[in-house]
Amino acid sequence: MSRSSQATGFDIRRAAAQRLQTVLTGAPFIPFGGKDIADARDRALANKLVTVSLRRHGQISHILSSVLEKGMPKRAGLFEPALRIGIAQLLFLPDMGEHSAIHLAVEVIKKDRRAGRFAKLANAALRNVQRGFSIDDLDDKDLVPDWMYRRWVKHHGEAAADKMLVALLETASLDLTFKSGEAAIAVAKDLGAEQSFGTSYRLVSRETSVEELAGYQDGLWWVQDFAASLPVQLADCKEGMDALDICAAPGGKTIQMAALGANVTAVDFDGKRLVRVKENLERLDMEATLVEADATKLSAEKQYDLVLLDAPCSATGTMRRHPEVIWHRKEKDFTQRSKLQSDMLKNTAHLVKPGGQIVFCTCSLEPEEGEVQAKDFLNKHQEFELEEITADELNGWKDGVYTNGYLRTLPGMNVPNNEGTLDGFFVARFRRKK
Repeated sequence: MSRSSQATGFDIRRAAAQRLQTVLTGAPFIPFGGKDIADARDRALANKLVTVSLRRHGQISHILSSVLEKGMPKRAGLFEPALRIGIAQLLFLPDMGEHSAIHLAVEVIKKDRRAGRFAKLANAALRNVQRGFSIDDLDDKDLVPDWMYRRWVKHHGEAAADKMLVALLETASLDLTFKSGEAAIAVAKDLGAEQSFGTSYRLVSRETSVEELAGYQDGLWWVQDFAASLPVQLADCKEGMDALDICAAPGGKTIQMAALGANVTAVDFDGKRLVRVKENLERLDMEATLVEADATKLSAEKQYDLVLLDAPCSATGTMRRHPEVIWHRKEKDFTQRSKLQSDMLKNTAHLVKPGGQIVFCTCSLEPEEGEVQAKDFLNKHQEFELEEITADELNGWKDGVYTNGYLRTLPGMNVPNNEGTLDGFFVARFRRKK
């Protein structure tokens, strides 16, 4: 898309359909940046079209099954993503206009080499949606797969599961972790960011890109969901400590520990992801040792006072910002990833000094990737004991589910002292006995 002029409505819909198509094939949604669409308003619109389509994916699928009698045509290019975006605009973004929703979706399909022959079918389907559906007809339970909703009810209760459905539809607020110091606090005030806990502040609304916000270029803060900031805020991290951050990219927890004065070694399996950690450290004027390595094979030649393992997981807890994970996951994925997490925890046990601490966390809503892992680790490693997490450590914040000494956050929970909700996270702390 041209960066020199404002894009047309057609250009925006086509770009959105192309990006959504990649997500429908299993790729993560990567929001449009300035290099993709120059104009900030056009960029915001394209991102909104894709994001709403993904948040409402399950409901739109039910609608499509009603208006496409013969099902989705195969090898049809941009037909499905353009149709989904058209339905998203018709039902969930009505202020943008019903006519433009239908016209532009059909035009994108008509001008796509593979989808063009289905333009009349798309027009008929969208007209049927316009005449036959309203947002009041839709069931919130269709927002996620049936099996996933049943799991949530089983493990977290029906009330919590229903709150997670509501949270899925909400635009995630911007959480910033600030450096300490008067300059950072002054910038937080200027931004209108309200403190949630510790160094985590929430910016509920903004009118500019992250890079243009006050304090970004000066390296006074970094973007980090409130829930993601909790593992380090609950860790025994002090100045001069040797700390190891396993699966460190994009670097938020590494930076938190470095800001507390720890000597941090950041490990990640993917060297390209470590480049991002390096860039973030440089912008924030922080230092850490970066190591590209397999976390299941790290040598125990050096031991650390603190090891933080943010293990690879299904990432279902990040659904507010990455709604596609809900539809990309299968139930068997949780068991498959749990083996890797177990192997990482097993090796981590050898990397901690006597008296040192392990903080284990995942951005998952699934017990196989949280409570089950923690219990299994303690059963297999008698040299460690659980350090229970309590609400008192978070100024009495009681919305976190403190079960068996662990912390579990769920989308739909209230953030302390602020509006909105947060990511789903699991945190457990283990202390190696002296």
